[in-house]
Amino acid sequence: MEGGFSKAFLMKKENGSEVIAKIPCHIAGPPTLTTAGEVGALEYIRKHSSIPVPRVLSWSSTDSNAVGAEYILMENAAGVPLFQVWGSMTEFDQLQLIRKLAKLEAQFSAMRFPAYGGLYLGSDIEQPNQPLDELDPSFCIGPSCDRRYNPDPSLDFDKGPWYSVSSLGVSIARRELLRIPKSGQQDQTMFYRGDIEEQTELLQATESIMQLLDSNEILKGEASRPTLWHTDLHMGNIFVTPDESKWPVFLRPPQNSDYEEGMVEVKVRDDFDTLDEDGKMLARSEWLQAKLAKAYEVSTVLENKPAYRAMTVPRVFRELFLRCGEVSEVGVLPLRACLIELFHSWSDLGFSGECPVSFTQEQVDAHKRQFSEYEAWNQVQSLAQQCLGTDAEGWIAPGLDVNEKRKQNEQLLAMYIESVAGEMSADEARAVWPFPVKTGV
Repeated sequence: MEGGFSKAFLMKKENGSEVIAKIPCHIAGPPTLTTAGEVGALEYIRKHSSIPVPRVLSWSSTDSNAVGAEYILMENAAGVPLFQVWGSMTEFDQLQLIRKLAKLEAQFSAMRFPAYGGLYLGSDIEQPNQPLDELDPSFCIGPSCDRRYNPDPSLDFDKGPWYSVSSLGVSIARRELLRIPKSGQQDQTMFYRGDIEEQTELLQATESIMQLLDSNEILKGEASRPTLWHTDLHMGNIFVTPDESKWPVFLRPPQNSDYEEGMVEVKVRDDFDTLDEDGKMLARSEWLQAKLAKAYEVSTVLENKPAYRAMTVPRVFRELFLRCGEVSEVGVLPLRACLIELFHSWSDLGFSGECPVSFTQEQVDAHKRQFSEYEAWNQVQSLAQQCLGTDAEGWIAPGLDVNEKRKQNEQLLAMYIESVAGEMSADEARAVWPFPVKTGV
């Protein structure tokens, strides 16, 4: 089986037991660290929690072996992928599963670490690291194994470990400052991305704000402490027993909805009765998704208060890190939107003194016009991913029919071209659509 970032092989031993062999693709992340980080996280979770994860049998974090590649041999997870049974579960069983999610994530929240970075076995890493002396000296925190830190020999920047939220943020800004000259002039066709000079100026302003995060009143304490977390807990990588779903699924509120956080009742749209049948079907789907998202939110309040407090931190702080880290790919608009929000709400967001960046009303108005084009493009990307059940890379869950998904993509594209016929040409609509349709496939 081939995923977006690794190839997995199912092997059967002579005694009938099954073993999974994983080999990372070159885009998975930094060489050595990607494999070592996955092994370190799995072993730490297995040793310090009751969360069920596959046992690592053997691994090599270098390609100096008989295989000629990094690899991990691990137990085959028992059960079936959650997406195979989720649709047949009763709402009660789904809610029970969500409650279990909060209980399992509470074990992550209870773990304490001295720094941000990758989690490794101390014997498997030579780079600068921080041993977990008081927790478990056989493990350490080292450089990030995130694929955005895949090293370019010509780029020299701090890859971790980081001992404060400010140092982490500053490293992301400086990483992007080094990358933007190499990305060249970005395509401005779909939306404005800014030139290298504007991107540089915005990242330098962001770096000055990152330096102030350690003293921010909202981010002090629990809200910003280093935490082990699963940020991609989808139904394709969660396994359950076929007859009893005991593993949780990560649920988010429906896209582009008016989901309200807090202890409030989830209701169907006020204009439900005025919608046509297709609109009512979509509204029901969003309502059901919102109910499940609310169940996850309430369960987190009850079972995992540290995580809930982190969830209630103003979203602009999380956006600041995310958007700063993608300037070399998507340009200035998402990050500039964060800085404008920070500028307008500086004191309300827990900062003292003056904001180191400022915007005139004229600049804000110009940004709104440019951002509307980016927002329209981003909504199309999100809609396509949501309808096709995939991500930005086009990942399809194992067991699903790829050819059927390609057919759905073709049909969705045709519907999109028809819906925007008065606004753009068919070729322009195809250029906006995230997944090209291959003729003859």
